[in-house]
Parts: sequence; structure tokens; C-alpha cells
Amino acid sequence: MTTEAPVWVYYENIATKEQLQTPVRLDGHIGAQYLIETPDIADFTYVDNSGNLTGVFGNLPQALHLYYRPATWRAVHRVMMYIKVNFDVIAFSEPEDNAEPAATLTTGTYWATSLRAISANGQFWYQIGNHAWLPYNDSQMILSDTAPTAENINYINDQAIENNQPNALVNFLPGQSTEVFSEPYGIPVGSVLDGDFVAIAKEEHHDNGIVWYKLADLGWINSLYIDKL
Repeated sequence: MTTEAPVWVYYENIATKEQLQTPVRLDGHIGAQYLIETPDIADFTYVDNSGNLTGVFGNLPQALHLYYRPATWRAVHRVMMYIKVNFDVIAFSEPEDNAEPAATLTTGTYWATSLRAISANGQFWYQIGNHAWLPYNDSQMILSDTAPTAENINYINDQAIENNQPNALVNFLPGQSTEVFSEPYGIPVGSVLDGDFVAIAKEEHHDNGIVWYKLADLGWINSLYIDKL
């Protein structure tokens, strides 16, 4: 008998979090070991992952994210550093010269950064938030390993404003609840009860025909259990 708690493997661009290929589901007996491979992906180079490539099947779903960088980059490094900008500067949507502006960082502000990329032309880029990148220029900013006081560190809010008004109804077995997940095919993070009013904040249609709804402040759920109002 196979476990009802599979391991989902995701293949992502480390800079943009874009899915590079269809997620893979692994199934096996509870307690059995699994090994996740890091396949070659055209135009990308494997960097690292969100956990361990080996493990055992358990009672709960598991997820592992494999991160790849564009092959044209010279390198990418995980860091824990802080940037003070001495002038108003623009951060961009990707670490590329032709990327779209993503945010303006104002004079005198401090920003935490956890990822550094070196692009094909040798430019150093630092990730600010999940989807903003700052090209390093030592005449405009100061880079440090030492954190300023916590209240001075700024963070970019990458989340778009989402609907939080009830617009759907949970349609499950009477009197019973069903799980919501951290992401489509992800780890359970809570549950909703049959008959609950919920707010659909986002909708995803997958190639396998499954539609997922993101429920505001709750998590993701298969559309099979939701009736739109």
C-alpha cells in the first residue's frame, strides 16, 4: 500500500521563482526511502535546494524545491548581508540589464539581502525581497555583514493586494472538514469546514486539468471542493 502523503518536487528559477518544468510527484511505502535527482534543464544550471535530496515517506505530504540559475550567469551565492543606499536607487524585476523597474529605494534606507548573482557581464546583483534586484554600485550604496538595528531594516512587500471578501462556499461532506495546503500539491497548513464561506484570492489552472484556488488567509485548495457564489 502506498502512502497518501507524497513528496512533491518543484523545479524553479532561483531569481524569479518561475516553474521551469512540471512538478513531479513521488509515491512510496510509509517509511521507505526516496532519492530526488537534479535533472539537467536546458539553459539553466542547478544551484541548490530547499531541504534534502534524500528522505523517507511519512504520514504528511512533503515538498522539495530545486533551484536553478540561468546558465549565462557567472555565479550565484546565498548571503546574509545588508545594504544602505546613499541615494535614491532603482531595483529591478530581474538581475538583467534590460529588466523592468520593480521599486525605488529611498536615500538612507537599509535593506536585507539573502541572494547575490553575478550576471554574464560581471555585474553584481543583490536580491531585495522576492522579486526585486539591486545592481551594486559602491558609489551609491554601502554593503555590510553587520545588521543595523532591526527597526531600521526595510522589506519589500511582494504580495499584491488580494481579495479577502467571501465569494465562495466550501462544498465537502456534511459536517466534515477538508485540508488546505501551503501551495498547490504542497503541505497541509489548515482545514476548512463544509459550508464555510471563504474568499478566493487567486486561481491557477494546471496542465493536468486541476484548478486550484488560493483562499485568503488560509491556503490552497482543489476547486473540486469549492462552489463560487
